[in-house]
Amino acid sequence: MKKTTLILLIVSSCLGLMAQTKIVVKGTVFDSINHTPLPYVALFFEGSSVGDISNSGGEFTINVSTDIVHERPLKVMFTGYKTQLIKLNADSLQSLQLFLSPVSEKEIIPALELFRILGDEGRNPLPYYLYKLTNIVIDDNLPLGNPETNKIDLYNLREIPAYNHLEGARLRLSVATNARLNPHLFAKGSLGYGFKDQKFKYRGELAWSFEKKAYHDDEFPRNNIRLLHENDIFSPGENNPRLRNDFVLISYRRSRAAMTYRKFTELNYEKETLFGFSYLFWARMSEIKSASELTYSAVDITKYPDPLPVLKSKNGGVSLRYWPNEAYIQNKRNRTPFSLSEPLFMLSHTVGESTVFGGNELYHKTEFSFQKRIGLAEYGYLDLVVDYQRVWTKAPFPLLLYPNANKGFVVDNKPFFLNGSMEFINDEQFSLRAAYVADNLFFSRVPLLKKLGFKELLILRGVRGKLSNKNRPSAENGLFVLPSQTIEMTNTPYMEGVVGITNILGLLRVEYIHRLTYRNYPDVLKYGFRIDATF
Repeated sequence: MKKTTLILLIVSSCLGLMAQTKIVVKGTVFDSINHTPLPYVALFFEGSSVGDISNSGGEFTINVSTDIVHERPLKVMFTGYKTQLIKLNADSLQSLQLFLSPVSEKEIIPALELFRILGDEGRNPLPYYLYKLTNIVIDDNLPLGNPETNKIDLYNLREIPAYNHLEGARLRLSVATNARLNPHLFAKGSLGYGFKDQKFKYRGELAWSFEKKAYHDDEFPRNNIRLLHENDIFSPGENNPRLRNDFVLISYRRSRAAMTYRKFTELNYEKETLFGFSYLFWARMSEIKSASELTYSAVDITKYPDPLPVLKSKNGGVSLRYWPNEAYIQNKRNRTPFSLSEPLFMLSHTVGESTVFGGNELYHKTEFSFQKRIGLAEYGYLDLVVDYQRVWTKAPFPLLLYPNANKGFVVDNKPFFLNGSMEFINDEQFSLRAAYVADNLFFSRVPLLKKLGFKELLILRGVRGKLSNKNRPSAENGLFVLPSQTIEMTNTPYMEGVVGITNILGLLRVEYIHRLTYRNYPDVLKYGFRIDATF
């Protein structure tokens, strides 16, 4: 009898264990419109504590007992999207694809909300079309053809019209293929024309993505090999060599006497991972020709009476980035960081060769950047960027350092505004940029301003650098004479302070900028105003 009882207990325990067998539920959560992964989505079985948070690529894994799977629906929740209750099919628990739909009326900026409320295609078309047009500009993308089936887009719409002192009025059109043509192979191209200098400019890109993409090649995580070729205007004191020209800055008068025509070809490979580590390798060949008073002249004009017509350089390098929990909300060609609260570290090194009088010179350059958004509870947040750059070897002045030449920033930190494009030259420099956006401060105590969403803005930017003897031009080292507008920094850092208002109608930002140091040089801008659209 005891033996029989024992056997029954063992059998009963086994049956209980079988009833509580654990299984694994795995899958990915996507945006139902863009078909891009959604990061950090909450998933749990309703009425239980069993669940998971999707990773930066939208992937999730849940270890759960079979009875919970059979009895309870899976609840999927994400801000800005409709919550879903999903009854799982036991046949496909290892490869789920869940699609969340945006809520019917997502929070949109007040200016657009006003156009949307007032607008009607039939009765009140002007606000309606302003609403549509503003959305297109914010998306910076216009499908050519049916938006559901088109294979080519117009993009960089904000750069179609531009004006600068070198080209005068300028027009540029940019087109790009999308994943409907090929989910791995992508092409981009742009053609521009300056009516004053009467020159065409162009840029072409061909990218192969080793991962299948939903719409475009820059979707997170990138795993791309890319070939670039560009022939365009370029200001050495303004641009990071890999990024497109910022025509808002180039049109500003500070780039006078510091403009060039640059032609370059680059091959690079970039890999982003779901655990926050990314890297980029590149090889580049460039030719930079003066387009203004900028010349490549020798110190010893008896030996080299004529300026060098073109500066040629070859370089390659590696860039590393570590950003814990890196993730994005992706919409067509835009990707917006999911959160900026984690610290971001960037380190890059460039090795190159350039032409100078007397032969070619090898140069090395290192850049390090730290970026962080610091939350200040109910009082807003502080965006902080610290970066250090150094050219370790001799190099001609277009390859040295200027305050605005590093633009690998993720947090909202605008460049210096009142300095000349090539006013300060360094081969070693350290900069600090801090931007404070207030909340629950003074504007929140004024009912009208609070309702409009106005926020106070305070910014401090500073850079300190030096130029070593090896990069001061001389007859012996063969370096080019420095531009007439360029000076060496003293022990005093260059600093700017900003007070402003942001989030005006959810769209605009107005700043007053004050130059705090180096104010006594001729023709310097001591203050200025800036209006920016924060798309």
